[in-house]
Amino acid sequence: MQESFLIFVTKISLYPTIIFTGLMIFVTLYWLISLLGMADMDAVDVGDAGADSDLLSAGFVSGLLLKFGLYGVPLIIILTLISVIGWVLSYIYTSFLHQWLEPGVLYYVLGTGALVLVLVISMWLTGIIVSPIREKFAKIPKRIAANNIGKIAIVRTLSVTDTHGEAELSDGGAGLILRIRPDSDSSQPPLKQGDRVVLVEYLSEANTYRIAPVKDE
Repeated sequence: MQESFLIFVTKISLYPTIIFTGLMIFVTLYWLISLLGMADMDAVDVGDAGADSDLLSAGFVSGLLLKFGLYGVPLIIILTLISVIGWVLSYIYTSFLHQWLEPGVLYYVLGTGALVLVLVISMWLTGIIVSPIREKFAKIPKRIAANNIGKIAIVRTLSVTDTHGEAELSDGGAGLILRIRPDSDSSQPPLKQGDRVVLVEYLSEANTYRIAPVKDE
């Protein structure tokens, strides 16, 4: 058992699998931090794109993501899928071929070629996976935004700033996790986890809610 574990650790530490192993560790930690309320799950969005989007006008990374259809869902979901698929494919490559090569020029040339190929395949498969759920992500905020204005939510992150913050809104089911930002009144005390806030405005472009603290009577 111990020998098998050591072999497994060795394989996932070989190039190029080590790249996806590191990415897997990153997304796992991010999900854990998000569940603890210390980060927004969808803090970074790729955004949306129409059929006539000009990829040349976008940044290289954004243009590449749009090219593969990796938009319209939280970036952490895209990274998670790419890392899992890439890790599996690179692990297969390492197990059947790469582990038999001695470190050297050929080792890294073939490994780099495999890394690029695995990354392309992973992005392509991820685009296929997120395609059916993209429209659902796009429709949810538009459908519920107006109905949520005026409702009371509970802050779930440790703090709420102009760039970070989430609140949980009870909807009679599992509850909704909403991105929130404080109002512009600097005289208000900082919000913290557990505070009750009222949703006063929906910012559609940022998919966030402007909130105000609920004053205790």
